[in-house]
Amino acid sequence: MLAASFSFAVAATLVKGLGETIFGDGVHPLQIAYARFFFAFIFLTVIVFFVKKPIFSSYKRLHFLRSLFGWLGVSILFTAILYIPISDATALTFLNPIFAMVFAVLLFKENIGIIRWIAALISFLGGLILIRPTLNLNIDPVAVLCLFGAIIMGLEIICIKILSNKEKVFNILLFNNFFAVCIGTFFLPFSFKAITVLEFTVLIFISFFMLIGQFCFINSVKRADTSFLMPFFYTTLIFVIFLDLIIYNSLPDKTSYLGASIIIFGLIVVAFREWQIKKNKNLIQ
Repeated sequence: MLAASFSFAVAATLVKGLGETIFGDGVHPLQIAYARFFFAFIFLTVIVFFVKKPIFSSYKRLHFLRSLFGWLGVSILFTAILYIPISDATALTFLNPIFAMVFAVLLFKENIGIIRWIAALISFLGGLILIRPTLNLNIDPVAVLCLFGAIIMGLEIICIKILSNKEKVFNILLFNNFFAVCIGTFFLPFSFKAITVLEFTVLIFISFFMLIGQFCFINSVKRADTSFLMPFFYTTLIFVIFLDLIIYNSLPDKTSYLGASIIIFGLIVVAFREWQIKKNKNLIQ
C-alpha cells in the first residue's frame, strides 16, 4: 500500500508539471488521462503476449461500469491538479472511501454504526473546508468538481470491491484500461494536440506509475483488511507534499493542512472502528 501511495503521488506530481507547461507547452488533462490508460493497456498487452495466457471474463458489463467511473474520476482529478493545490486535490480524493461507504449502505444495506457516520461527517467537513467557502458563499468551482470526482471514485470502489472477489488482479487491470481507452477515444479529438518527445516520455511515466499504483493497491486490498491498509494509503498526501516541495518548490497553505488533517482524522476513525468490529467478530467465532 505504501508503494501504491508513492506511485500515485509521483504520477500526480508529473501531471501537474505536464499540464502547467513545465515540461513543454502544456497538455490537456483529458489527453493526459487518455495516455494514462492507453500506455497502461499497451504494457499489459505486451505481458499477455509473452505469457500467452487466455484472457476471459464473465463480468464485462461490470468491468465497463468500473472503467467509466475510473475514467471520469481520473479525468476530474487530473483537471483539478492544474487549478488547485495538488495537496487539496489529493486530500479531496481521500473522501472516496466515505462515499463508497454511503453507497454500500444504499446498495447492499450494510449496517453502519453511529461512530462511523460521525467520522464520515467529520471527514466531509474537512472536504468542505478545502472548497474554501467565503462569507459571501463563494466557493472554488474546481474544488467542488474534485469533490464530485470523489463521489464518482466511491462508485468505482464499489465495483472494484465486487470484482476483486470474482476476478484475478491482472484481469481487472487489463479490462479496466481497455474499456477506459475506448471511452477516452470519444473525447480525445476535443483535447488532442501534437506533443514533444519530452511530453511523450512524461506521459509514459505517468501511465507506468499509475499502473504500478493500481497493481499494488488491488493486491494489498486482496491480502489484508481495508481498515488496516487505508491509514497507509493516506501517506499519499505526505508523498505529494514532499514531491511538490522538491520539484516545484511549493507548499500547501494553512487551509490545506487544516482540511486535509480533518479528512484524514475522520478516515482513521472509520478504519479503526472497522478494525474493532472485525476483531470482535473473530473473538466471537
